[in-house]
Amino acid sequence: MNSFGRIYRVSIFGESHGVNVGVVIDGCPAGIALSVEDFSADLERRKGGTKGTTPRKEDDVPEIVSGVFNNKTTGSPITILFKNSNTRSADYEKQRAVPRPGHADFVASKKFDGYQDYRGGGHFSGRLTVALVAAGVVAKKILDLTPNPSPKERGTATTSEAGYITNSIEEWKTLLPFAKENRKTPTEAENIMWQELRNRKLNEYKFRRQHPVAGYIPDFVCLEKKLMVEIDGGYHNEEEQKKFNNIRELWLSENGYRMIRFTNDQVLYQLPKVLQELGEALSFGEGLGEVRNGILITATILEIGGETDIDKGLQKAIDAKDSIGGIIECRVNGLPIGLGEPFFDSAESLISHAVFAIPAVRAIEFGTGFAAAKMFGSKHNDAIENAEGKTTTNHAGGVVGGLTNGNELVFRIAIKPTSSTPQEQQTLNIETNTIEPFSVKGRHDLCIALRVPVVLEAVTAMVLADLLLLNKKISRVL
Repeated sequence: MNSFGRIYRVSIFGESHGVNVGVVIDGCPAGIALSVEDFSADLERRKGGTKGTTPRKEDDVPEIVSGVFNNKTTGSPITILFKNSNTRSADYEKQRAVPRPGHADFVASKKFDGYQDYRGGGHFSGRLTVALVAAGVVAKKILDLTPNPSPKERGTATTSEAGYITNSIEEWKTLLPFAKENRKTPTEAENIMWQELRNRKLNEYKFRRQHPVAGYIPDFVCLEKKLMVEIDGGYHNEEEQKKFNNIRELWLSENGYRMIRFTNDQVLYQLPKVLQELGEALSFGEGLGEVRNGILITATILEIGGETDIDKGLQKAIDAKDSIGGIIECRVNGLPIGLGEPFFDSAESLISHAVFAIPAVRAIEFGTGFAAAKMFGSKHNDAIENAEGKTTTNHAGGVVGGLTNGNELVFRIAIKPTSSTPQEQQTLNIETNTIEPFSVKGRHDLCIALRVPVVLEAVTAMVLADLLLLNKKISRVL
């Protein structure tokens, strides 16, 4: 039906052109800080209006009407409403007789005998994913409460190498002359990037260049978001550097820093894409995820229309005057061992169930996925390195026997091309029972995949929050 979950139970309601869409969240622990502002970042990531997305713009200001008192969850059901204010229902009048190919119009009319709301897809519309995102925001709050596994539990060890554990004033003074020298001799790519980052040009965040952090001098760093940016031509891929990178990144990750790297060519020839990725990272990171104290969920667009260059993939659809699909990857870090309830409530089963509630999802694969069918077992098996379950490879994608194994959870989904396309198609007129040409009118996404990462994070968070509560990893009152 329209509900999902056993303890953390989510119910969505509303229609695309109705008065409201919304969500009821039952089973949320009491005592979690929650306000309207907490929803802003993820809701903003879902919005349309950018290249390749629908021009329909909704304010999407959540109205919390129950379950929160004095900015704390009460333990009772949380109800959140989103007003539909930018509708153009006249665009859908013809759908009463001519269902759109690829949409639920025809099957919905048969199931509900014509009583369904046909405007904008009604209850079948992607508009309802705003409710899923809201449920995901609350679920992420629950994931925040799950302590990170210690380095030992992760199968790693902290390093005591000098210069990486502390950022003392003495160390700062030692590194500062090197940083100042680096600022004098930027590469062409670094210089171009600095022109885009300086003076708070990118999302109004302040970046510093060649600024020492814990024995490390990144090319650029936003201290407010703990986001580091490296521009290089493969320097960090050299064997000598990999050792130091591992030490740096371990310390940085344990202290809440993130790293994003670009090659010189990416900055020189794909600057808009680079800036888009950086902007997404600053907004809790589409592709990098929000840095959290507990479990970290990140979703990344891998390709659009078979192209890893997103702009190139979108241009293919623009040139063809058609829609296009894409592939999105989700990664989850910080999970405990043992989440999942085989057989039918295995971790993969529940995630897959929730994922297919997202309109336009066509496939899902975990770890190596379909590629596993071409591998030998000796190559596909993930060798266990220690008593904490850390594995040398992660072909399983972090789930074995339906249970999380403490390694990174990795899965990918395929998003179909938007069914609403300006291309003329043939479809059935159910009033005249004849086939006739039809072209979809209205405002639609050129590529739905662009808006799916935050929705994918949300449904994943919903599943994991429910499993954590089932396994009593989280108290019902905080």
